[in-house]
Amino acid sequence: MKRVLDATVPPPAVAVRWLRVIRWVLPIFLASVAFAFEVNEHLLQDESELSPALVGEVLIFAMLGPVVIAFTLGWVSRLVAGYQATATALVEVNRGLEEKVAERTRNLEAAGRDLASANADLSSANDELRQLDRLKSEFVSLVSHQLRAPLTNINGALELVADDAALLPASSRRTLEILTSESARLSHLIQTILDVSRIESGRLTPRMGAVAVEPLLTRTCQSTMAAQPARPWSIDVAPALPPAWADEILLEEVVRNLLENALRYAPADRPVEVTSVVTDGAVEITVADHGPGIPVAEQAKIFRSFHRLDADDSSATGYGLGLYFADRLIHAQGGTIRVESPIHDDPSGPGSRFVIRLALAGEEPEADRPMGSA
Repeated sequence: MKRVLDATVPPPAVAVRWLRVIRWVLPIFLASVAFAFEVNEHLLQDESELSPALVGEVLIFAMLGPVVIAFTLGWVSRLVAGYQATATALVEVNRGLEEKVAERTRNLEAAGRDLASANADLSSANDELRQLDRLKSEFVSLVSHQLRAPLTNINGALELVADDAALLPASSRRTLEILTSESARLSHLIQTILDVSRIESGRLTPRMGAVAVEPLLTRTCQSTMAAQPARPWSIDVAPALPPAWADEILLEEVVRNLLENALRYAPADRPVEVTSVVTDGAVEITVADHGPGIPVAEQAKIFRSFHRLDADDSSATGYGLGLYFADRLIHAQGGTIRVESPIHDDPSGPGSRFVIRLALAGEEPEADRPMGSA
């Protein structure tokens, strides 16, 4: 900026004033010299009278020449004055730009300090949130472990009592059945919370291998559907289905969660359909129901932890962890899970379809990774 200002500094005002003086003095001086020369040449030396040649030379050299010089100097004077005005305006513009640059620099420095302070605050808040999340996970894990021990004792006592259930009155047997069911439900909840805690802390690593899909689906459906013996269900597996690359125990848990979700939300007389095929070089497992379906606006949220459709509706029990658990488990195995709804034209039961997609065992498997990195 300094170099630009030096190059555009206007000439001193005194030089312009001298140029304006010379504009008049020089033509008068030249006219006088030319007039004196012509008079001396034609009148004094030749001692002749006034002649046309003398008049012509006086008009050309003593009058026309100085007039042209005067006009030329006037034009140059105007150019210099314009240059001076332009240079002065340019200096003012450069000075204004320099002030704006300085002001912007000060503002950027202040903004940089504010941004650095805000980043420091965010980093501190993030560290606090991480610490709180770690403490939360540790607390949940501790409480769950502490609850699991007495529940194990309760379940054992209930099993002992169940051996002699035939000796109890009908009302007592009914109470025993309720206690056994609720105890199993609470045990399942605590185990799910522990598994979620292990997922979030990255302490649960899948053991990948080739998994035969059809036996796994048959075994899981038979054990899960036993909770509702009257409900119709079916399995349709493509012939010669190749094995999937997955963790067999975790995959079975995912399918079980999807089946329990269908049992929870679909009417008891509507079927649940399980299928498996190879599509685009991957194994797809689907669990479809004839329930109320999932609104499009909710489909992106159902895999979040503790998210439930119609959370105020107590008709369907649940904690909003099953689908979150299934999503994290599938992603940890290098697969994906998605939901499609509606899938039927029936307005009373548009239904939903959950699709699990896993790599074929023959394909190059993805390296095992901790659950927290899914």
